[in-house]
Amino acid sequence: MKLKRAALVLPLVLLASASLQAKADAVAYCKPKNEAMNLMTDVIFVRPVGFVGMLVGGALFIGLSPFTALANIPEPHDAFDRVGGLLVGVPYAYTFVRPLGYFSANCY
Repeated sequence: MKLKRAALVLPLVLLASASLQAKADAVAYCKPKNEAMNLMTDVIFVRPVGFVGMLVGGALFIGLSPFTALANIPEPHDAFDRVGGLLVGVPYAYTFVRPLGYFSANCY
């Protein structure tokens, strides 16, 4: 009985350890090479553009809300969440959640 459990658990433990190692490699890969230049570029150019993108996305979200309401009628009733996440949530996360100087999507 114990041998059967070990035969089931061992592959899962190995798979989990491999996935943790892959995540650690991805985070190590995110380290920027020219950190000072990345910080300046991010603060001066990228963050303001992301903020403007968030404002434009918010205006589009408000303008498209009647069509989104029509799309929200059938199941699963998540049109507002999906459209808001795409038009406002993605620029918000890129502007305010992402660490300074990290431009890769894997670094969140």
